[in-house]
Amino acid sequence: MPLGQQLPAEDPWYASGTFWAIVAVVVAVVAIIVGAWAAFRSARPRRVLYVWVDSAVPLMNTARGLHGQRLAVTLDDQELTAPYVVAVEVVSRGALDIAAAAFGGRPLELEFGAPVLGMLEWQADAGRAAVRPPEVEVTGTALHLGPSLLTRRHRLRYTVLLDGEPDFRPVGDLVDVTVRQERAPQALTTVRLTATLAGLAGVIISIILMATTGKDSPATQMAALSVVVLLGTDVTANAVMRKQYRAAYPLRRTTTKTKRRS
Repeated sequence: MPLGQQLPAEDPWYASGTFWAIVAVVVAVVAIIVGAWAAFRSARPRRVLYVWVDSAVPLMNTARGLHGQRLAVTLDDQELTAPYVVAVEVVSRGALDIAAAAFGGRPLELEFGAPVLGMLEWQADAGRAAVRPPEVEVTGTALHLGPSLLTRRHRLRYTVLLDGEPDFRPVGDLVDVTVRQERAPQALTTVRLTATLAGLAGVIISIILMATTGKDSPATQMAALSVVVLLGTDVTANAVMRKQYRAAYPLRRTTTKTKRRS
């Protein structure tokens, strides 16, 4: 090399099309792995039973238009002091069914903290026609549920009449089952979020590649293909989530007389 001749300046590493191609592949692979893991975790959690009060409506309120006249609610000639109509929901979520043996021979008590005068309505959807609704019994201030088989997507709703303000809580331990007093989460939320973030990451990488290597480079084309795949995953996850939500929430309405034990 002649003296005084300078070596050509090398392009910075971040301007290399090969580097960004490798980054795009790594991000796509990691996103797919994380998405698959999130789908597995979302589809196969441990057994969880969600129990919560969906509504509590008092039947007696202060009526200003009565001008001192007295309003009363009676049941079989018995006057009720503070009647409430309360709806409670019980939803199973998990990879496996909750067997009747998980109850340990004792029912799960849905304790309302006020006398239960009767069950007005119950709704059940096990997701399988062959599964019978669980046994339920009115006992004092509670409903006794089971022991009965609860499928992994079982959904129950009980509407009762109380004489007193409700103070609800589930009472009882089920073997290898977590009982949570909260509303059941919507299925596949984790999968949806992961797919959306992965698609956003692919879009950002494509923009960077177009700015540094050109829109016709192999690296940009590979990133664009990754974006299509990841956004397709997002759309699929949303479609599956809507299908599962609609399948879980329509309930068969049934009115029935229940056994009452003093």
